[in-house]
Amino acid sequence: MKTSLKIGYGVGQGADGIKTAAFSTFLFFYYNQVLGLSGSLAGMAALLALVVDAITDPMIGQISDRFNSRWGRRHPFMLAGAIPFAAAMIALFSPPSGLGEMALFFWMLSWAIAVRLMLTLFFVPHLSLGAEMVRDYHERTKLIGYRVFFSYAGVLVTTVLGFALFFPSTDMYQNGMLNADSYASFGAFVGLMGMTVMLISVISTRSVIPSLSKAVHDPLAKSAFFGFVAVFVTLKEHAFRILFLATLMFMIVAGVSQTLLLYVSSYIFEFTSNHLAILSSSIIFSIFLAPMVAQRLSTKIDKKNTLAVCAFAGGLIAAFPFFLYFLDLFQPLSISSRLTIVFIGNAIAQSFFIAYIIMLDSMLSDTIDVHEQHTAKREEGLFFAARSLATKASFGLGSFFAGVALDIINFPKNTLPADMPAAAVNNLAILAGPVLLALFMITIVISSRYPLTSSSHREVLRVIAINKQQLDVKFRAAQEMS
Repeated sequence: MKTSLKIGYGVGQGADGIKTAAFSTFLFFYYNQVLGLSGSLAGMAALLALVVDAITDPMIGQISDRFNSRWGRRHPFMLAGAIPFAAAMIALFSPPSGLGEMALFFWMLSWAIAVRLMLTLFFVPHLSLGAEMVRDYHERTKLIGYRVFFSYAGVLVTTVLGFALFFPSTDMYQNGMLNADSYASFGAFVGLMGMTVMLISVISTRSVIPSLSKAVHDPLAKSAFFGFVAVFVTLKEHAFRILFLATLMFMIVAGVSQTLLLYVSSYIFEFTSNHLAILSSSIIFSIFLAPMVAQRLSTKIDKKNTLAVCAFAGGLIAAFPFFLYFLDLFQPLSISSRLTIVFIGNAIAQSFFIAYIIMLDSMLSDTIDVHEQHTAKREEGLFFAARSLATKASFGLGSFFAGVALDIINFPKNTLPADMPAAAVNNLAILAGPVLLALFMITIVISSRYPLTSSSHREVLRVIAINKQQLDVKFRAAQEMS
């Protein structure tokens, strides 16, 4: 496969990275700290939007599995989500002034749902497209590496430019994130950027349409409008069930961590917006290192063991600054020394976390082959709808749990770092450090039950090939008899 095609496919994932950064890093903080919406209500809005995804993701997955057009079964949906995505993102970051708390809650909820719906139209078919384009066990890891690279590139551009251009420190706002006037232009920026990468991906991958799998026809299948029920069918596959649970757990923990990022950076590390722009750029190193980590480890110790190594190493390194904080070794350092430690730690930890995501998607594609072996159906859309749901839990359930936790510790709103009570900062450090580290370790326990290996996957592909040959013989025999 040409590198240009891999890039064209991968760049579309930037839209998910843009949305993830906009939601997890900026949106929750904006509605909670700037507009005054309670943490529980902001988290509830994120959770309810996720519930809508639980219905629409598998619905779009199944509809695209069964769709037939001259543009194939994935591209029409990918195209349909692009422009409305930009409009919904702009509205989300531009609430009318003077709204009461409940009105603000419903504004956040309705437009967060709209953004998610438009991303679903693109995201689920796009994930499915990747599984169709490549069938080789290790080649899949390479293609997914491109996709994950651009996802985190979207995160990088959104966060770095967000902090540096839209929320810089000023005389009036030392913490630029508290400047409410900057959020509307930021929303327009991320909306248009997301739309652009979607359109680039649609156009760049149109050449593969003739070679893709054809629409799934099953006269006994239930309506795709009840597709959320069919997600439970995917969980019958033992290998996929393990991956789904591991993905869900990992993404929830990552979502809590991402939601708390601005709180931790501002109130524990005492970074300004300018420092945050520098810190966010650490992911540049991560997105280049992660594909190499995933590829080299998986070829040496296979995919399941690579998953465990990445979760353990990433979680431990990410928690290191918090250990320094509890030992009273962090606060005496100069701000530049703190930034250096957190920058290096974040770059290394994110390399392992991104490699973890690459491995999850590569392993998920392998489980779809197992499903084909058992059912003779290629239903990438259905499986990646379930994966998409688990991924989107990073903002839904992650933000919900983070919001509830902030309310439990009575974390003050719209408060400068110098005025923040020491007890609240300490509780925040416990939550963001040791608690999240323990939860990351749980993902290792879950994924340890994953059964597929390189050799067993080769056997799966061998059986699929034999089954196809037998079907072809039966089909030709039936044609001759008729």
